[in-house]
Amino acid sequence: MQLTKLKLQNFRCFKQKELALDAPIILIEGNNGSGKTSILEALHYLCYLRSFRTHLPRELINFDDDNFFIQAEFFDNDATKNELSVGFQNKKRSVKFNQRAVTSYKELIDHFRIVTLCEDDLQLIKGAPDERRSFIDQFIFLHDPKIITALRTYRNILSNRNALLQQPSAKDMYELWTKQLWEKTVEVQATRIEHLELLEKEMLDLCTEFFGSEYSIKLEYNQKKSSEKSLSSFLSEHEQLNHDEHRMRRSLFGAHLDDFAIIFQHKKSRTYASRGQQKLLVLLLKIAEIKILARLKGPSIFLLDDFMTDFDQPRLERFVNLLQSLDCQLIFTTPLQGCPLDQLLKNEHKTILV
Repeated sequence: MQLTKLKLQNFRCFKQKELALDAPIILIEGNNGSGKTSILEALHYLCYLRSFRTHLPRELINFDDDNFFIQAEFFDNDATKNELSVGFQNKKRSVKFNQRAVTSYKELIDHFRIVTLCEDDLQLIKGAPDERRSFIDQFIFLHDPKIITALRTYRNILSNRNALLQQPSAKDMYELWTKQLWEKTVEVQATRIEHLELLEKEMLDLCTEFFGSEYSIKLEYNQKKSSEKSLSSFLSEHEQLNHDEHRMRRSLFGAHLDDFAIIFQHKKSRTYASRGQQKLLVLLLKIAEIKILARLKGPSIFLLDDFMTDFDQPRLERFVNLLQSLDCQLIFTTPLQGCPLDQLLKNEHKTILV
């Protein structure tokens, strides 16, 4: 899969913008505020129908306008030329693939897959648990879109159970919703753990190939309350659950409270890893995601928003070699001056100035 063209209308700082992205490696250069990140944001939005910078579509609209439009042309894995567009107007979004209305995420993911890496992704290590839950659920979604249904069902059960806990309730109703939440929690946790294991193995393989035995990495899934092997054993293990939940008036167990930790050199990276090591881990995590998806569904497009500038020259050279080995389209943004990527890419790229 490779992009060839991107058109923007009333999107962020762009009134009208058309970009030819017809190369395996694209380097987008420009000063701060020139719109480099907004170009990647538009591509990300085409895949996920949401931005990595805001949850409000109206914030993506250019000043003094009431709509935006994004259109991308790209070749699919079988060299078929496709067109994907998203428009937003009057608080409504319309999505079309080859001029046909899209009604489900699966129709997008089967044809257009984006993996994005930006400075905010360091929150995967430093941020709150919801950042990491969101990452693993998004990875599972790219891998298997059916997770959307499971998570939607889970959220409905959780909402109903929390509503029940807001008021005095019959024991049988509490037990019914507890059983449903426990069963769906076990399902979601098993899926998350399975995919974390895939990512961990891929990260270790990458480390071995490009760094030898220099690093050790482990992705450790943490449950707020252990789910046990059966509902009865879970309830026996947490005898105070009913009392505590009615006192707190909310569910105190479930997949919505879980987390995972990235263990680096046998220590938690959130506490002990340096900034450079944290960037290394996030980069490896995203590359592992791309490699796994490539085996299952074909290449993705990798967007890197000014993420490579902190690495020293030897490490940057290793990362560039690693990225070029992925056999997927790479789109970098970088400041206008002092960027070593130009030399390291050895003219095997197209530069776009914005």
